[in-house]
Amino acid sequence: MEKMIKNRETKSLLAKLMASENINVEYRENASTAAFDTEGRTLIMPVLKDMTENATDLFLGHEVGHALYTPQGAIKEVVKKGNLFKGLVNIVEDARIEKMIQSKFPGLKKSFYNGYSDLMTSGFFDLDGKDVNEANFVDRINIHFKIGTRAGVEFSDEEMTFVNRIANQRNFDETLKISEELFDYIKDNAEEPEPEFDDDFEFGDSDDDAESNDGEMTSDMPMDSDDDGDSDEDSEGDTSDGSGESEEDGEEEAEENSSSTSGDDSGDAEETKETETTSEGSPSEDGGGHLPKHVKDELTSKTMESFEKALENHIDDSSTPFTYVNIPKVDIDKVLVSLDDVAAELHKGVTNAVNDGYSVDGGIEGHIARNMKDWLKFRSENKSIVSYMAKEFEMRKSADEFKRTRVAKTGVLNPNKLHAYKFSEDLFLRSNVVSDGKNHGFVMFIDWSGSMAPNMANTIDQLMLIAMFCKKVNIPFDVFAFTTAWDRENSDRDSYKFDSRAKGDIVISGQFKLLHLISSTLSTAKFNTSMMHLRWMRNGMSYDSYDSNIVSNNLRLGGTPLNEAICSAFEIVPMFQKKNKVQIVNTIFLTDGQGSRLGGHWNYDNNGNWMRDSASYKSRTVITDPVTKLHYDSRGAGFDGGQAVNLLKALKDRTECRVIGFYIAPMGRSFSREVSWMTNNYEALDKMKKDLKDNAFTILDSDVGYEQFFILSDKSLKVEAGELEIDDKMTKGRMKNAFVKSRKNKIGNKAMLSKFCEFVA
Repeated sequence: MEKMIKNRETKSLLAKLMASENINVEYRENASTAAFDTEGRTLIMPVLKDMTENATDLFLGHEVGHALYTPQGAIKEVVKKGNLFKGLVNIVEDARIEKMIQSKFPGLKKSFYNGYSDLMTSGFFDLDGKDVNEANFVDRINIHFKIGTRAGVEFSDEEMTFVNRIANQRNFDETLKISEELFDYIKDNAEEPEPEFDDDFEFGDSDDDAESNDGEMTSDMPMDSDDDGDSDEDSEGDTSDGSGESEEDGEEEAEENSSSTSGDDSGDAEETKETETTSEGSPSEDGGGHLPKHVKDELTSKTMESFEKALENHIDDSSTPFTYVNIPKVDIDKVLVSLDDVAAELHKGVTNAVNDGYSVDGGIEGHIARNMKDWLKFRSENKSIVSYMAKEFEMRKSADEFKRTRVAKTGVLNPNKLHAYKFSEDLFLRSNVVSDGKNHGFVMFIDWSGSMAPNMANTIDQLMLIAMFCKKVNIPFDVFAFTTAWDRENSDRDSYKFDSRAKGDIVISGQFKLLHLISSTLSTAKFNTSMMHLRWMRNGMSYDSYDSNIVSNNLRLGGTPLNEAICSAFEIVPMFQKKNKVQIVNTIFLTDGQGSRLGGHWNYDNNGNWMRDSASYKSRTVITDPVTKLHYDSRGAGFDGGQAVNLLKALKDRTECRVIGFYIAPMGRSFSREVSWMTNNYEALDKMKKDLKDNAFTILDSDVGYEQFFILSDKSLKVEAGELEIDDKMTKGRMKNAFVKSRKNKIGNKAMLSKFCEFVA
């Protein structure tokens, strides 16, 4: 299975490279043929069995040819003239685009040659034991341009005129013109067979007619993913036989063409069912009125019909179906809770507590004063270590700048060296040229879930240290908390009110919210106020705290919408980068667990209403980025089935940001159980546990979507002042050791800050 998936990924990449654009490549278990949707820019590949490598490359090359050379919306005009004409255009257009794609990529010539040989040998064209020259003109054209001279197809002088024109056509306008003239030529020159019964024979009434002409008349590899189930039988103004196609039907089918390429056809019943009526006066599917059977036979490609039937027999019914879903465009205005709203909610919590009879010393003013005092105390205690880390950061920057420095001659004479002109040619001034470095910023998303409760106070302490550091060294930043607790008393919050949703988009729960906690854009006064608010929330997260009873319900801990937060980062990171004019955005996610699986994708029900569609448990979900057109197979380890891993990869690919993970792991017996989803290597788990014990952190080697993934011990988060303890009885050596130990402890219990400085510098 994994080998098959890898092969599909390779072929998808090949198709994108050949198309010179990020076309969407989808494998569908219900697709009967390869097709390209020229409007939706989606290449649809059926899941086939017993297919050679050359045949597979042939299908890809053919459809990429349509992607490059068949105009968008071309099928709309063609379909109006009926199936017979559309089938003829497909054959003529196939000849044009296959010649052009092989000319652009000469390496495909071998694939086309061998691929068509494989298909012919496998009976796809039903030519075994038959004389190809007894076929009608349309079939001989088809075989000649697909198989080549080795098929031995013969043409009359008059027919060769069309063959040469088809071989030399240059654009789609010529294709249409040749097809129209060829249609008329065949229609006018079709020989009527002598009827066996003079009185009783009627055109279009035989069972053979219905059998041979009922059904889809598209190409084996149609230039568009238009599905047309209409029959070839038509009677103008008469719908009793269920055949025919009105102009309105044709237009609607063409317009809905791109929607039929969605990867999940559960809501597309109306798009695929056969049209049963025809409007009076509309162009018939015959392409010009009521045609007799012998004319239809001459315009019908039997080799195409055979190809389609053979292809259906090669559909792999046993393959795991794929469900393609899209990364949604999250409406940030609807999920973001602003700094001001967070502040208002904090004040509301205190007011409600007072109204409920809870004693708050000094009221709201006293509460604010206590938390401001707490923040100023925290700042004072950690000022020295923040300054130390800032100095270390500047040293790292200087070292990096030195590596980027080169000495260059200016071309200007150095007067201090003129005296040595007889002995040295080096008489010019020199300058240091420093290549541009990258300026950084960071966006941080913090887990605001119930499981974080034991570590939330310490996590906020670590966050405040990072904010102090970034403020000191002028690194732009924004910090958000992802939660499901906000507005929990609102019964209507699960209504998924996202106006930007589209078919196939992953569903983002209405419970998901982002709390904006702190930002570098704040003035000094507002920054201090926001830091005071963080102390306010931090103290309220401690179960034994005086403030634990006055935290608003909206700010309490909820679920773990990690995947929703990653989806929101697709919008937030580019906005942050543009606003702060930074080159590299370090996107940080801090959590103590995995997020829940995102629940389904948007689709339409049979009445055209939005519905939340959950993929079958037997299907394999493929996440598609609608911007980059890259695919990510979401099957993986973990509670969410690997969704976070692939969303993180997609985030890196689209925004080119650095994605950093901080994972808070419990020490003790539960460690292996909590982190086992990251790796199945028990030796690696033991090493990680030892590193945590010795260094307070460890780095995960296996790929879980992050560029760097730091695992922190829950015990390493506690921020302690670690004051130096010395007395006059201590020797110089003991004083030195005490100083070193104190410094080490100060840095050690600030693991997040230490690692942050390291990778940003």
